[in-house]
Amino acid sequence: MAAYILRRLLFLPLVAFVVTLVVFAVVWSMGPDVLLRAYMTGNASKSPNAEQRIIKKYGLDRPAVVMYFKWIGNTITGDMGYSLTASSSVSEAIISRFPASLELLVLALIPIVLVGSRLGIRAAMHPNGVADSVFGFFSIVGWATPDYIMALLILVGSFSAFGWLPIGNLSVALIKDWNSYTNSLIIDSILNLRFDILLSQLANLAQPVLTLFLVHSAYVFQISRATALDIKKRDFIRAARSRGVSERTIMLKHVRKNVLIPVVTVGGELFASLFAGLAFVETIFARPGIGRLLTNAAISVEVLTLSGCVLLIAAMMIIVNIVVDIIYSFLDPRILLWDHGAARV
Repeated sequence: MAAYILRRLLFLPLVAFVVTLVVFAVVWSMGPDVLLRAYMTGNASKSPNAEQRIIKKYGLDRPAVVMYFKWIGNTITGDMGYSLTASSSVSEAIISRFPASLELLVLALIPIVLVGSRLGIRAAMHPNGVADSVFGFFSIVGWATPDYIMALLILVGSFSAFGWLPIGNLSVALIKDWNSYTNSLIIDSILNLRFDILLSQLANLAQPVLTLFLVHSAYVFQISRATALDIKKRDFIRAARSRGVSERTIMLKHVRKNVLIPVVTVGGELFASLFAGLAFVETIFARPGIGRLLTNAAISVEVLTLSGCVLLIAAMMIIVNIVVDIIYSFLDPRILLWDHGAARV
């Protein structure tokens, strides 16, 4: 197990290098004049010799290789330029908004995996039955509906039925004795023992979470159903039936664990699609997250803010895929034997 994890971790530097190289190539292609204007902030432009200082600091007059390593060094130290959209540095804008996006991702991902896989197994218990037909219909509708269309439907529907409108994120600026530890209102409200704020924040997240759930749980449902139907044909399932084991016990005890393997396998792809959906969902529901920052930066063509957001998303994808590989090895130990054999060859 340790050797398997170590081999996966050894790929991290190579993947990180390729990602940063691609992002830098996009930034560098903008040209030194555009980058100079992007790096120039309101305060810096008023100081004497500001242009020469910025050119030297970011290596805008140096060859691409030198500029790349300067860019990497500045990025590691958090100096990624200034974001006019957020009226702060790019690093500060990302740090302050990332917890809000992470809240939404986690709260959406949990029901997507649990409910989607559960409904898939349930549908596979009685193929072509009522439950299978109903769940299958809604999964097709959900998977065929883009995130922004689903968000607009939920927005209009909730306003027409209940008069609800998205209010973005709660403001705690005027709350006395409030301590911000993580920039996550869910975690901070628990640490501050303000459960009224916790409930309000969860209510604010209901619409965007529902949007992501309805769209992306359809994929998990289809994967789980197809896998469950395939597993039901295996020899060990036939053996269990011959011993008199009930169909319900077979599905819940033998099938469910094996269904988790493909669900975990597509976890990286699911996480990527969720991150892509954030750009629309956070913008429509006025959520102050990375997706909304990315959308505003794209509209304003702020290449530095865009590159910072892309680097964050790429880093998250790398971490998620490593975690998925580790979880997969626990669920299916055969992968360790295959990896060991491949390493020996």
